[in-house]
Amino acid sequence: MHLNEKQELAKNTINWPLLIIAWAWSWKTATLTARVEHMIKEVWINPAEILCVTFTNKAAKEMRERIWKRLWIHIDNNIYRQKWNLPLIGTFHSIWVYLLKDVLNKYDLSELWINLKKDFIIYDEDDKLKLLKWIITVDLQLDEKQFPARQIAYYISEAKNSWLAAKDYVWAVDSFIKEKVSQVYNIYEKKMSENNALDFDDILFKTLQILKNHTILDYYQEKYKYIMVDEYQDTNMVQYQIIKLLASKYRNLAVVGDDWQSIYSWRWADMRNIINFKRDYSEAVVVKLEQNYRSTKCIIDAANCVVKNNKTALEKTLWTENESWEKIIFIDAPDDKLEASIIAKIIEEKMNKNVISSEWIWVDKSVEETNYALNNSIENSKEQISPFQSEWQISKYSDNLILYRTNWQSRQIEEALLSKWIPYKVVWWLKFYDRKEVKDIIWYLKAIFNPNDVIGFKRIINTPSRKIGSRTLEVLDIYKNNFSLPYFQILENVEEIDDLNNWAKSAVKWFFNLMLNFREVAKRTEVADLIQHIVDKLDYKTYLIDEFWTEEAEWKMDNIKELINLATNYNWLWPTESLSQFLEEVALISDLDSVENDADYVTLMTIHTSKWLEQKRVFIAWVEESIFPHIRSLESEKELEEERRLMYVAMTRAKKELYISRAIERFYFGNYVRNIVSRFIKEIPKELIEDYKMEISNFWLWSSFWINLKDSETILWWQWFSIPKIKVKEFNDVSTFSLWDRVNHHKFGNWIITSLSGELAEIAFSEKWIVKMNIKIAPIKKI
Repeated sequence: MHLNEKQELAKNTINWPLLIIAWAWSWKTATLTARVEHMIKEVWINPAEILCVTFTNKAAKEMRERIWKRLWIHIDNNIYRQKWNLPLIGTFHSIWVYLLKDVLNKYDLSELWINLKKDFIIYDEDDKLKLLKWIITVDLQLDEKQFPARQIAYYISEAKNSWLAAKDYVWAVDSFIKEKVSQVYNIYEKKMSENNALDFDDILFKTLQILKNHTILDYYQEKYKYIMVDEYQDTNMVQYQIIKLLASKYRNLAVVGDDWQSIYSWRWADMRNIINFKRDYSEAVVVKLEQNYRSTKCIIDAANCVVKNNKTALEKTLWTENESWEKIIFIDAPDDKLEASIIAKIIEEKMNKNVISSEWIWVDKSVEETNYALNNSIENSKEQISPFQSEWQISKYSDNLILYRTNWQSRQIEEALLSKWIPYKVVWWLKFYDRKEVKDIIWYLKAIFNPNDVIGFKRIINTPSRKIGSRTLEVLDIYKNNFSLPYFQILENVEEIDDLNNWAKSAVKWFFNLMLNFREVAKRTEVADLIQHIVDKLDYKTYLIDEFWTEEAEWKMDNIKELINLATNYNWLWPTESLSQFLEEVALISDLDSVENDADYVTLMTIHTSKWLEQKRVFIAWVEESIFPHIRSLESEKELEEERRLMYVAMTRAKKELYISRAIERFYFGNYVRNIVSRFIKEIPKELIEDYKMEISNFWLWSSFWINLKDSETILWWQWFSIPKIKVKEFNDVSTFSLWDRVNHHKFGNWIITSLSGELAEIAFSEKWIVKMNIKIAPIKKI
């Protein structure tokens, strides 16, 4: 691939700090790949001294494959780091897990007060919440309704990402809830240590803790002299500190990112890391990759106009040499049902035809024959079709990506797609590894690998049912706490526990012998065969048939078969290593990694999830004030700017066609509401956007409903028209309002602003009646 001048500069800047500002679809991955190739082939850098960090497994896999292809290396993605002297490429979490295990093999961490063994396991969010619920309800005897596990988990995650250990959290206590968080946090850390387990935050926290040791830090600084970090704008404080420590000796740090795409502050991402890069590395070379190679000029210009309303940003302008193609289409639907129906209708129409030079090509042949016909049509119409248009192929459902602000907004769109028999997939549905039957088997594998994991044993001790009751588990817990023994050892000596009856002892002993058998088999069997042995020994299929209806049991067994199929990828390793690496990679996989590139269905997802995707045709739904931007963002300019960056990310997912929709009226949390058009729509220049022409079957608006007047005696007729936009008055200038200002409301008269935060104000309309209003759009004026 031929690199442009800016990309060449990025490729050739090696022994120096480098900041690459890479906009959407600016060939940044190709640039990084070329840079690694240049470092190895031309600068003669030892490949093993190169560390490349990404944010998703999918991105890491793509980068590895591209680099291996350029280096003429043909190896499996799973085995490169063990058998080849090659760059280490992976996600933040996968690389730090690898580093932690490497450290545990080389160093004694007792002097660092880190109680961790190399056979540690990783808890996902579900595992973490189960443990927290146990601590809240059993250990602390608290009401979970008053102290929800998810809320406590948020505070603990916030603490870890702020580099605040459990023993230090007492200094952060400034409220009653945080006092309880401190209690839970301390017990949680103790139990995680006993279980030899880490959660996702721990992986980063422990890595930073270990790298504070000068001997260990010096070893890894020498090992990885050249570091590249992708999506640097999404790093949090702990990730930033880890990278800064590793790069502090040689300063050969290259980071890639785009502050315009910083949309994860709720995951503790700190955009200041990329904004202040020059402060940390004053000698850094800054390269701006501003050319977009994927989207149309119309989409790029519109996205620029929206995001440039933000004040906190690095100076740059995204541009493209692609043609303008079509304008952005704005769907101003009368209600939410019609909004969803129009989106489904557009997809249906696109599937039914392909238009080239105003001629219809009917798809009644094979895909190969039809594509051949399309290519011939393009070849014969070169004078009318641009190079950008010549990418036309048969329409596919997978050409369509539907985006929205939050997960629950997909329901009505799903119903509209179902009504037209359009296949679709919602990303962030129940993930494959979260399905009960898959979770059951994985928990057996975790308990086999790490017999200290109490949560794991409690999950499987009654799966399938062995009639081991809660009283038995309670007694086992008491003995474990009193004698400080591993759970597996308690099970082994269950006959010595006088508080259990003979039936309970027999059931527990049977389970112990079963696990003993599994552990012995695991020593000589690869993970795929081990799973099959577990399924057979448990008679798991019979258990599923007893628990579920036959057809559902068959579906669940198909998922088990797929799990075994996935596990065969690890058969080349020694048995214990096979199990270890399988559990590690299963724990670190993200839902986005499961998006199938070749499957033909419409994809629905939140904008946050879509960041690493692109699609020919993109729909952005629910684009209304108080929804997108979210109502919470109206109180803070910082949060509002992140919402605008989110809109920019959504728009730049589209390669050729972009549809933005909103409903004039929607049924929202039990009420019919009307939200005005999102400010983001108003920020798009009029010459770049046009209204969608709706085909409506004689509809009339009547008291919050659309009524079809067609009956058995009415002739159905169709007409094309654009539904006019509701005329909205100009926004108020928020900067002119201050606390205690007197304002006039056309209905309530003259009153006083008693609280003001951003665009939200509390206005006292009587001594007792105070109303919160968005003063930017409220019908008030200052007097």
